[in-house]
Amino acid sequence: METNNKAEAIKAWLSNNRRLETQGSLAKKFGKSRSFVNLSLNKQSVTRASENLVNDIYEYLHEKYGI
Repeated sequence: METNNKAEAIKAWLSNNRRLETQGSLAKKFGKSRSFVNLSLNKQSVTRASENLVNDIYEYLHEKYGI
């Protein structure tokens, strides 16, 4: 799945499941700042690190919550 589609899926899932995970909790889990997570999910940072973060978050949410 393309990274942009994953980012959109993550944002949609987060908006409906705030009790389970937030951008802040994901940032803490992956050792990144909340700002970096936000920039990555909103496609305002297009570095390889951002792409890897989006892919890692998607895999984590997929495995843990089945998105």
